[in-house]
Amino acid sequence: MSALVLVADPDPFNLLLLHEACEAAGYDVATAADGHEVLAMVARHTPDLLVLDTQMSEIDAFEILRILKADINLAVIPVLLVTDEGDLEARRRGIELGAEDYLTRPYRVFEIQQRVRNVLRATRRDRLGIPESVPPADQYDPVTGAGTPSQLLISLDYEHTRAERYGHPLSCIVVRLANASEIAAASQDGKADRAMALIGSGLKACIRAVDHLFRLRRDEFCILLPETDGAGASHVLRRLHRQIDSGELWTEDIQPRPALQIALTSTPETSVKSGDDLLKRTRHALARKD
Repeated sequence: MSALVLVADPDPFNLLLLHEACEAAGYDVATAADGHEVLAMVARHTPDLLVLDTQMSEIDAFEILRILKADINLAVIPVLLVTDEGDLEARRRGIELGAEDYLTRPYRVFEIQQRVRNVLRATRRDRLGIPESVPPADQYDPVTGAGTPSQLLISLDYEHTRAERYGHPLSCIVVRLANASEIAAASQDGKADRAMALIGSGLKACIRAVDHLFRLRRDEFCILLPETDGAGASHVLRRLHRQIDSGELWTEDIQPRPALQIALTSTPETSVKSGDDLLKRTRHALARKD
């Protein structure tokens, strides 16, 4: 049986993102929009984890924590507290009141799924004696460590909606290993996978911590650059091209030499109405390079 995660956030936009991220990770998900709903739902059915936003209305998050931790039957519910990125005081208060960990806004699908998984693993191990060696569900591409296509779809929708909501730019880069089949044919020892792993590591080194790297297909990566316009994304492209031209991007000798194709799309752009449009437009630009 999947773990039940109760996500509580007064903002419908953020609530949907939390719901989709947890559901995509394989959990059953219930939602609550205010403090009264949280307590009512917890009383009816104890969740395996509560993801609780500090900006809850009616009853605030810290009062909810006090109520839960004061009840012997509810104190066992692990709480993952959601705070603004720079709100250290809220995190301190939450941890002191018994929260197991915290998430920060703006959300990152990787972080949501990783922290939810970590808290569930730790608390289930404590309660049920599950050994430390039990591996988590696969949330990353096993070859490159980048995000998966399903995570990309959620992140695209979230980042595009957030960009439109706050009037921020968003850029998308697609990188394709054009000669992946030739590299694979040159060796039977997984050299093509090794090439993708090295390229993935190089791409991560060329972007910021707030950017997202996904393995879109066997021979393609996608990079999302939040709050980055075309000019800012062009700086990233130039960095990538320098690393490619010098061979530093993949750090090891790979024969035949990797041939990378890169395309970029930035929004706001009148033809981009959704995250899916942003990706399609970028991949279409890449196809024109063939």
